[in-house]
Amino acid sequence: MDYNKPLDLLHMVEESDWVRKVNMARVDGRICDWARGFHPKNIPCRLDGGFLNGSYNLGQKIIFDDGSTWFLRLPRASSISPEYADEKVAMEVEALYLLREEASIPVPEVYAWGFAREDQLGLGPFILMSFISGVCLNDIFGGDGSRLLKKEIPDTDIEYVYRQMARFMVQIFNINFERIGSLPTPKTQFPAPIRPLTWKVHEILRVGGVNTFDDRNEDFSTAREYFQYVNRQDWNQLLFQPNSIAGPRTAKSRYASLKVLKSLIPELTNTTYDRGPFKLICDDFGLANVIVRSGDDLTITGVVDLEWVYAGPAQLFGTAPWWLLLDRPVNDEWDFEEGEAPKATDRYFRCLEIFKRVLAEEEARMTGFRNKELSTLIKWSEDTGAMWFHMLLSSGSFDTASFPCMQLRKHKGEEWWAKNLDDYANGEEVETFIASKLEGLEAYDKVKDTVEHIKALMDSGEMTTKDFINTVTALLHPGR
Repeated sequence: MDYNKPLDLLHMVEESDWVRKVNMARVDGRICDWARGFHPKNIPCRLDGGFLNGSYNLGQKIIFDDGSTWFLRLPRASSISPEYADEKVAMEVEALYLLREEASIPVPEVYAWGFAREDQLGLGPFILMSFISGVCLNDIFGGDGSRLLKKEIPDTDIEYVYRQMARFMVQIFNINFERIGSLPTPKTQFPAPIRPLTWKVHEILRVGGVNTFDDRNEDFSTAREYFQYVNRQDWNQLLFQPNSIAGPRTAKSRYASLKVLKSLIPELTNTTYDRGPFKLICDDFGLANVIVRSGDDLTITGVVDLEWVYAGPAQLFGTAPWWLLLDRPVNDEWDFEEGEAPKATDRYFRCLEIFKRVLAEEEARMTGFRNKELSTLIKWSEDTGAMWFHMLLSSGSFDTASFPCMQLRKHKGEEWWAKNLDDYANGEEVETFIASKLEGLEAYDKVKDTVEHIKALMDSGEMTTKDFINTVTALLHPGR
């Protein structure tokens, strides 16, 4: 599903304005003056290198005169909705403390953190944490013009990294929660609503402009209820994002496919864990957020970017990992084209076999985990096809051509899928839906043209950045 382009233009300009403020604070020394106030000895510091750009955060290495090295982490203005930035930081802080207390996983130590109102620099909420030396695994395993794992990486290296990740996962799986929802907040005291801030719900809001939270104070009794809630998020995006379709064909296909997915929820819910215990879910946990010692020594020295964390159904954690080839399998490089599976398909399944083997071996070695509970759950996800269902639930935007959707279709059988798709794709209800979406798409195109014109005025100097932001915000969010 495409992103909302007028909204994206607004976010890009907001980001440019925010980056300008960040750079001013770097150049005039305010970041260092501010950071030293958090050091126990209040000693001077200096910035080391430029900002490190992540998808959702900017990072800055800070070195103090006593040799200690910290890392400043700021949510990016273009990627994080300001109304949820504090919550995102609070959940990450809670997760870091929890993992340092309950597991032996090399996550950063938090030295200081604060909400937007507490940041004297005016740059938003922040975390000051320990700096983890090493090399990002993505820089070693990725590249060559692709977001996927490089083909020339030896299986021995893949296995060595997977084994460490498996060891981390076994420990995380041992942490239990009584309910699905936001993490408890003993460290930050943040008043987190019950319904969690997931990557999916935020992505739909940020790139699609649709708030799919519903009432955040309502809880979930079972995993099945939660899956129905997440399925409604996809529905609401399809219904209310003006450009959620490209035309009648995609409208009908997405409408019917989401109906099929909804019908599969009962059979793809693991009854053993339906009422708990619930587990720590990190939507961004994967190889791209791992630091290793060097290109020659793939020992993991850090697991970073533990954002989009919450307590969720055990089967969402105990599932075939999406990150085995680095990239999310919902991105374009994974899409089926004219029914043909992407080239990465065989590699993914081969890597899954490696991961399952090392996970079982690590469970057997680790005291207290020899019942192989996690391995059993992952095998169930593969045998039932729930692994593809999980990937769809966790992805930001639903698309029928995506790798997990096509694999789930293959798992259920083409004849079964075609029959059920046809049952939902015809009738007055779907025709009314298509007509409404086409009308909305026409209105969207007019708004897009207007915003692009306003952007041209700003680029030519006829409008200030502030006026652009105010004008477009009023256009896209009337009443805000």
